[in-house]
Amino acid sequence: MQREISEFDFVFLSYDEPNAESLYAELVNIVPWAKRVHGVKGFDAAHRACADVADTDFFVTVDGDNRISEQFLTVKLNISEGQDDHAWTWAGRNYVNGLVYGNGGLKLWSKQFVRTMNSHENSSSDASKVDFCWNAKYHEVFGTYSTSMINSSPYQAFRSGYREGVKMSLENGNKVSAEDFKSKIWIYNLHKLLIWCSVGADVENGIWSIYGARLGAYDCTLSDNDHTMIRDYDWFGDLWQTVKDCDPLHESAVLGQQLRQGLGIDVADLDAVQSKFFKNVYINPPRPLVGYDQIRHISAV
Repeated sequence: MQREISEFDFVFLSYDEPNAESLYAELVNIVPWAKRVHGVKGFDAAHRACADVADTDFFVTVDGDNRISEQFLTVKLNISEGQDDHAWTWAGRNYVNGLVYGNGGLKLWSKQFVRTMNSHENSSSDASKVDFCWNAKYHEVFGTYSTSMINSSPYQAFRSGYREGVKMSLENGNKVSAEDFKSKIWIYNLHKLLIWCSVGADVENGIWSIYGARLGAYDCTLSDNDHTMIRDYDWFGDLWQTVKDCDPLHESAVLGQQLRQGLGIDVADLDAVQSKFFKNVYINPPRPLVGYDQIRHISAV
C-alpha cells in the first residue's frame, strides 16, 4: 500500500544539541504537527519515547541536529502487507564534510519495530550497541531530504566525528585487527572514514569533527578502548573533558600520522580551500548502494 509521509507524526528527537531549539522551530514551520522528545538518556529508550508520543502507526524521527527539506513532505512510500514491524531510512547530507548516507538521515519507524528492537544500551551484541542498521527489517530508501548540522559547537562536532570514526572502523559492527583493517573494512565505509578524517576545515568547528573522527578510529583500532561506549553520552562528556583544551589541529596531525602508520590508510591533512574543493567535486555513491565493482566499471567507461 502506498502511504504519504505527510500522514504520519513527526517527532523531533533531541538530547543536548546546541542548535536544537532553532532547528525545532524550523521543523515546526514545515511540519506544524511535529512533536518533540527531549533529553531522554539512551538511544533505545529515546526512540521508545518517540513511539509513545506518536499517535500514528508509523512515525518519522528528525534528529536534534537535523534540518529537513520541505520536499520530504511530498514523499510516498510503498509499505507492503506484513511490514507493520519494519523501519525505513533516507540518506542525510553532512554539512561539515559533504557525505551523504544513513548518518543523520530521516527515518520512518513502525511502533512495533521500535518497541521490540533492543538496540544500543539494551543490546546484548556489540554490533547493535552502536547502530540500528543490522536489523533485516531496517531498509534504505532512495532520496536525501535533510542536512546534519553537527558543528554548532566544538563538542558537538567532536562527538559526531568520534562516533562515526568508530562506526566506520568496524566490520559488520565488530572490531577488526590493525593488520586486517584495509582488507576487511567494507570499501564504502573505508571511503567514508577517510573523508570524516580529512574533510571539513572550511567550516566552523570542522577541525573538531576531523579530530574526533581520527581519535575514534585510533581508539577503535589501535587501542584497547571499549568502542561500544559511543552509545553513552555521559561517557562522551567525560572524554570531552580530557580533550577540550587541546589544539585539535596539532592533535589531528599527530593522529593522522599514527593512522597512516598503524592502519596504512591515507588520511589527508586538507586545508580550508582543499576541503571546499573536495566537497564541490566529490560524488557520493548512489543509495541504495550498487556494487562497488559496478561503480568502478562505470567510471572506467
